[in-house]
Amino acid sequence: GSCTALQGRPLYTADVLRLSLGDCIHESVMSLHVNGFLISPRGDAGIGQGQPLPQPICRLWSPFSLVEKCQVKSKQNDSQWSIFKLTFFRKEGQDSSFYFATAGENADEERNKWVDEIIQVLSNLTLSLFPNFELSVDPVPGRVATSTRIMAGYLLQSGMNDRASLVFCELHAYLGKEARLALYQDQWCEQEVLSMSISDSSIVSTRKGAYCTVFGINDQLFCTRTEDERELWLRAVSNIKVKLMFDAPDPTAEELEVFRSAVSERIESLPPPLPPGGKEAMAAFAAAAIAGAAAEDRG
Repeated sequence: GSCTALQGRPLYTADVLRLSLGDCIHESVMSLHVNGFLISPRGDAGIGQGQPLPQPICRLWSPFSLVEKCQVKSKQNDSQWSIFKLTFFRKEGQDSSFYFATAGENADEERNKWVDEIIQVLSNLTLSLFPNFELSVDPVPGRVATSTRIMAGYLLQSGMNDRASLVFCELHAYLGKEARLALYQDQWCEQEVLSMSISDSSIVSTRKGAYCTVFGINDQLFCTRTEDERELWLRAVSNIKVKLMFDAPDPTAEELEVFRSAVSERIESLPPPLPPGGKEAMAAFAAAAIAGAAAEDRG
């Protein structure tokens, strides 16, 4: 991709080793920006080896990401390596992954710094794509379609060509051997975009790592504001799947209230949706994004 799309000054820049297939190790400099990152070969990387320098890699961030610290046994026992991996999930086609390493006696500290910086950018970016809202358990007055709601809130839905759309998702209680996830344009639930059925054989997926707010239901990928919210959605969907596996009878009005109050308690116990650095980090990220956009307008 073209590097002209990157906004503003880098938030963090340091040397890193980029690992590619076939055991290639590229001595690189990576810069993190508010909307993407740039990996350039280090100026002195190809000296004396007679090898052409690799092309710079420029990539925009995606909320559909996973950051992991990898446990890898280093072949050279004398050198200390710490490896981390960045994966971007795709709705269609292959996910794209980048492997990086830090080396030397401070390898672990340097890797942790990279991982923390990437998490800070990704969490800020993800939060910036959501409106201000609260997860809810109560149906919308006058909308019969929402009467069996268990929980609802905004999610990002992954689309074709790395696009994401904001949808208001509503998880319904199970009725007649299946439950439903309804996707609406907004929280007023007037226009349904998609209805997904959830059965005892539905595939609910997620990935564990240092940071990931993505989960999947069958062939759809969703992204939440925070990891805590992702856990809440996963737990609610999994609970429904368990009920369906055991052929539970359709819930009564009283049982629906019990489900809702259980989810409501969990919602109330969630920390506010903020990046790891809290409100200060959010403000700094917003200021950097505004400054980057302003510089672009002037350019």
